[in-house]
Amino acid sequence: MDKSHILNTYPWLYDNTPKQVIMGDDLDAVLSTVLYLKNNPNAQLAGIYTGYSTLFFNPDVDPSNCIYIDLDIYHHKCRSLGHHIVRINDSDALTGFSNSCNLNELTGRSLSRNFEQKYPLGTVHFLMWLYNTDLPQLRFAEPLIWLVDSSFINGQSHRFRKNMGNWVYNLMPSETLKQGFYAIDTPEFEFEVEALQHYLKECGLNKGFGQVHSRFMKLSGFQGQPSNKARAEHLLEWISKMMQIVALLMDWQVQPNQMNIADLSGVIEGKRGSNSVVSLLDYGQLDLFLEERQVFSYVFPFKSSINLTRSVDI
Repeated sequence: MDKSHILNTYPWLYDNTPKQVIMGDDLDAVLSTVLYLKNNPNAQLAGIYTGYSTLFFNPDVDPSNCIYIDLDIYHHKCRSLGHHIVRINDSDALTGFSNSCNLNELTGRSLSRNFEQKYPLGTVHFLMWLYNTDLPQLRFAEPLIWLVDSSFINGQSHRFRKNMGNWVYNLMPSETLKQGFYAIDTPEFEFEVEALQHYLKECGLNKGFGQVHSRFMKLSGFQGQPSNKARAEHLLEWISKMMQIVALLMDWQVQPNQMNIADLSGVIEGKRGSNSVVSLLDYGQLDLFLEERQVFSYVFPFKSSINLTRSVDI
């Protein structure tokens, strides 16, 4: 991938213009949003999209004119940064992603092409590469980065180490990521991850349910999502706690004026669901399906299924 091309195509990733940001609700989203805000000092956090179903936002902000971090938002006015598979094949027009940056789209990954080589990391790893970010010399900084989206597990030799190595060494070459990539396939690194997970639990964060396990200690991932996603006040408590943890463990902090979330009374509820890819193929055309179902966000987590949210009217 070419940084100059990416920044010319999506200048909102790294400029000094005023921007309003809506983030996802897990550990990767928090780290990615903090790093984005640090590098875009005139950007403000204005909302949270939680549970892939409910959008909480400052009512003074137009959510169709926001930047969505660690999310794949299918709306032609929105700008989103995501990394999941969103395409069945090259014939899909995907006009709802016309202003959005997706890492699998940048590199030609889809259900029908190079699926096994899809992006194996978190959004924060891409932003670290894009912004030339080094890690601080703090104990849990590196384990925290590799904990997101179970990246340390995905990069181990019993999982997808060859694919991750291609991304870290060739597509997103970064000395910082290379060092971490070498370390994650060792027992010593897993001991540090276990200690970090224990610390995060003591902080009151929600571990979530892991579907994959590490090579040596059978550790699972740690999503860190809010345990109560239904009320704005709980989300405000959660984001405050997460920002404090990131500041402490990473020494990444944002300015107080970048937090535009004191009022999250704007709420839009979508309809969350899933479909089989077979049913989509029977339907005939992905673009038509997305339009007729009023799909706002979606991903293909596996070759066999699509997860989607409908009827978010912004």
